[in-house]
Amino acid sequence: MHISLTRSSTAHALALVLLSVGASSWVVVAPRVSAGERGPQLIVLLAVDQMRGDYIDRFGQQWSHGLKRLVTQGAWFRQAEYPYYNTVTCAGHSSIGTGTIPAVHGMILNNWWDRETRKLVYCTGDDSAKTISYGKPVATAGESPARLRTTTLADELRTQLSPAARVIGFSLKARSVVMLSGRRPSAVAWFDDSGTWVTSTAFSAGPIPAVADFISRNPVEKDFGKVWDRALPRERYLFEDPAVGARAAKGMTSAFPHVVKGGSPSPDAMYYDQWQSSPMADEYLAHMALDVAEHLKLGTTPSTDMIAISFSTLDKVGHDFGPHSHEIQDVLIRLDRTLGDFFEGLDRLVGPTHYTVALSADHGVAPMPERSIAAGLDAGRIIPSTFVDQVEQILGKTLGPGQHVDCLAHTDLYLAPGVYETLKTQPAVIETVRAEIRSLGGVRDVYTRDELIADRFDDDPIARRAAHSFYAPRSGDLVVSLKPYWIIQADGTTHGTGYVYDTHVPLLLMGKGIARGEYLTPASPTDIAPTLAFLAGITLPRISGRVLIEALARPPRRTTQPSAAF
Repeated sequence: MHISLTRSSTAHALALVLLSVGASSWVVVAPRVSAGERGPQLIVLLAVDQMRGDYIDRFGQQWSHGLKRLVTQGAWFRQAEYPYYNTVTCAGHSSIGTGTIPAVHGMILNNWWDRETRKLVYCTGDDSAKTISYGKPVATAGESPARLRTTTLADELRTQLSPAARVIGFSLKARSVVMLSGRRPSAVAWFDDSGTWVTSTAFSAGPIPAVADFISRNPVEKDFGKVWDRALPRERYLFEDPAVGARAAKGMTSAFPHVVKGGSPSPDAMYYDQWQSSPMADEYLAHMALDVAEHLKLGTTPSTDMIAISFSTLDKVGHDFGPHSHEIQDVLIRLDRTLGDFFEGLDRLVGPTHYTVALSADHGVAPMPERSIAAGLDAGRIIPSTFVDQVEQILGKTLGPGQHVDCLAHTDLYLAPGVYETLKTQPAVIETVRAEIRSLGGVRDVYTRDELIADRFDDDPIARRAAHSFYAPRSGDLVVSLKPYWIIQADGTTHGTGYVYDTHVPLLLMGKGIARGEYLTPASPTDIAPTLAFLAGITLPRISGRVLIEALARPPRRTTQPSAAF
């Protein structure tokens, strides 16, 4: 049973109540609410890459537009968390888009080791597809959701509704937007690091005219030479500046202002990198989505159409400057304004009462280790290559010289063929290996693939989260659990653990069918797709989440009418 504590009493259940008195009776009838009456004309699915759940409480006083509208006029689930360990981009967007966990949808990491080809594979990489460029030629393989093991909300909207839903999606990252937009969107595009917007033959035979038209009218090069500075007076920002541990990457300075001009007199690779790490990229994505939606007249049919946007800048800035930086705060301040304009555009396009918005994030982020250390916490960095060398030495004591580790992908250790099978035959040896790996700096525990398949971790919540991230054909032979505030990265900061700073993300719903309020019931981004599917009147084949019934708007008032006596 889910119990809700909320500003508004919103948990409703339809019931048939029969009162019988003598020879007459009364029936309380709840009129049927069709999907068309209940459902929105347009679903807007938004992800803000690397947005921690506590940013709303921490920085919300700096917002006055779109983010504030979501928090104050929508349903805010304050305890939304991912129930799994590998809190990374591809896994998170797949969970938002499908309503399932990585153990089900199979997108366990951004990259994982393929045992058959003995190489790293990218979660959306597809050698059978080709890249379609909206500008300069791009010599990369195409992208698709071919490795996704279930369907998305977008897929089911298209296949179950008549007329079929139209779906558009945009992001800087393919692994973000592909997981939200599904297999046959009307338009989907992402930004290639070479400096051009692209899509894939997995989705269309060529450029989509509405997208091409927007890009031709709005070249990203128009932002060359612009200065990114604080949007508010300096005293409105929290914490120190520059941020402790911040790295001046991509040719940018360690503190404001940041000049977005690359390293040449004209736009170059560095410029395009800087542009993606500025709020200008978020503004571009919102403008592009709204413009294409207007051209395609989304939300104007009897069906339910969908817009998907993943805003990537916060993640790029967060890795470099950390969650306490002025840069992170300013990205959110400007995203608040961008979303305010975006929602106003949707109000004009379909009307403020005819669309439903869901906003969440794919993961949070850890504090900079240097900041945690300065605060007296046990924190630090694990250098990936050094860690692999240490594991090789541990295994070499038992197995002799040679290569025993094929790959370290995130916290998954893929052992060379036959190594894990050999260790399994010697339980005492494998326990010794695990104990020695646990003794390495920053390591909390080590789990074997057999333990994760069995998933018997009632007394270890972190291990249970690791099992929810585990899909045997793609996951490692040993999975490492880090101590809190430790990261596997040489500089900057990152995410990808089962700790709350990585798992706790926003979950905000607003618009048609949603009852505003603050909800303290446990929730997860895997609840978004089931909830939106319910509003649209469709069914998802398999879900790990639930319909957030406590946030559904009250159905039409019940009426009473007499019934015949029995």
